[in-house]
Amino acid sequence: MMNKEQFINRMVLIQNFHEDQDVLQTLIDKISDGYSIVTVGNKLVNEIINMIEEDIGYKNILNWWLYEDVDKVIYEKDMSKEYSVKTLGELYDYMVTNKN
Repeated sequence: MMNKEQFINRMVLIQNFHEDQDVLQTLIDKISDGYSIVTVGNKLVNEIINMIEEDIGYKNILNWWLYEDVDKVIYEKDMSKEYSVKTLGELYDYMVTNKN
């Protein structure tokens, strides 16, 4: 299983990739009608996300964490406890502790 440092490094690479996509999208918008969508590399990123989740043993959380604009807090089903996952380190700790 990957360690916390490896997890953080891989997730930062994904975040940086998406920032680069946004820059490319902005440049394309300047020279086009503004209706283009940059999706180059998305399939590869999705597969890497799946591999990370499989390796750690916690599924269906990384897309939420990366792409949803919400507070990065996870609540127990009965709302009795909350877990902050605002940082990649907190997210890793939560995933390792609460495998599904």
